[in-house]
Amino acid sequence: MDDNILHVALGQNVKEYKSILLWTLQNSGGKTICVIHIHQPANMIPIMGTRFPASTLTKQKVRAYREIERQNMQKILDEYLLFCRKIGARAESQHIEMDSIEKGIVNLICQLGIRKLVMGAAADKHYSKKMMDLKSKKAIYVCLHAPVSCHIQFICKGRLIHTSELVASIDCSVGSGTDVSSLDGTDDFWTPRGSVAEGSSDEWYPPALDNSTCSSRRPVDIVRISSVRSDGTDNGLELNTLPQYKDSLPCLSPPSVVDGSIDETLYSKLEKAMTEAGNARLEAFQETQRRGKAEKDAIEAMHKAQVSDRLCAEELKQRKEIEEALAKEKEEHEKVKIQLSKAMEDLQFALDQKSSLESKIAESNEMVEGLELRIVSAVELLQTYKKERDELLSSKEHSEPPSYFLCPISQDIMQDPHVATDGFTYEAEVLREWFDRGHDTSPMTNLKLENCNLVPNYALRSAIQEWQQKH
Repeated sequence: MDDNILHVALGQNVKEYKSILLWTLQNSGGKTICVIHIHQPANMIPIMGTRFPASTLTKQKVRAYREIERQNMQKILDEYLLFCRKIGARAESQHIEMDSIEKGIVNLICQLGIRKLVMGAAADKHYSKKMMDLKSKKAIYVCLHAPVSCHIQFICKGRLIHTSELVASIDCSVGSGTDVSSLDGTDDFWTPRGSVAEGSSDEWYPPALDNSTCSSRRPVDIVRISSVRSDGTDNGLELNTLPQYKDSLPCLSPPSVVDGSIDETLYSKLEKAMTEAGNARLEAFQETQRRGKAEKDAIEAMHKAQVSDRLCAEELKQRKEIEEALAKEKEEHEKVKIQLSKAMEDLQFALDQKSSLESKIAESNEMVEGLELRIVSAVELLQTYKKERDELLSSKEHSEPPSYFLCPISQDIMQDPHVATDGFTYEAEVLREWFDRGHDTSPMTNLKLENCNLVPNYALRSAIQEWQQKH
């Protein structure tokens, strides 16, 4: 990866992360800015005002929502790049999709070989002037898991809070035949990443050896010390790989007893004391190893407990959301049930109205048929009247009016003949007086009339008028 590229990890909230980007631009030294972004697909997808788990929806709906998410992500990246270009800095972007943002950042560091990275130490609301440690779980995770080759600066509210860097190299002299770089089969021992490791109780430095007892000295360029990370893994030296100092203690050449320079008993005591000191030192290392293992187990247990609590909280949240969705579905079901019941009532009412209309239509058809029969009868009667009229016209000898010219009630020649529903013709005025007196029966048959409607008999009236003109 080019060292002239400075990477900065930014999130979705442009307003919140713009201060980190601005600090990066101010301290970039003219380097190209590469914005890295971890897109975290949503587990709950909103549909019609309710959120549903993505696993319960169809692939088509999930695919459509994911496309919307990607478009929104691209808009956010474009906004970051536009901000950089307005200031006059060269900028580009990189992104990946992962369920965990912190793991995604570590993944990008490894994939792109990132050497310099800027990211947030905590949300701005957690900032204080006395803030010296990382507050964000994501920042802590990246600090502990990122490769040591990546130099990371953690920013909060435009202020540098924390920096991950290597411990300076030190020199150590060891006895002949003892190579510090081969203590655990590796060449390098690394310190815990970050300035928080400096001065911590977990650091270990090889005990100083008495140079006076070493037959030779050999410099070691860099000694990097291991520590237990918060995720329960060791980086570098394992305590159980330390050399057995009892066996590696420098051999002291006892002064000659013959020359009388030292007493043999005193030398034996001195040798015994050195052996006990070596054993004590070995026990101290073993105790340190046991303590490190215990701390590692404790951290693993805490990590598992945190994961369990987080999973439990997520499960409770999902359960609550599902219960709310079910309650809404039940409410919608009740509303649909009420609407269906009302629709059934309306349908039954419409069917009743249809039956009533069909009955009325049948009655109307019967009335039409009756009227058609009466019309036929009237036509036949008119034809009869016409025939009689012709007979009257042909017979000039008759001076008496025909009987059908006379009203059956008044026995006078009709001036305005009308046909009643009984089929007989009456003087209209005389028949109305009959009805006005309260009669509803036929004057001829004495049967009850269906109605009091009268139909003018124009043919008979014409015949009467012709007869009256001739007589």
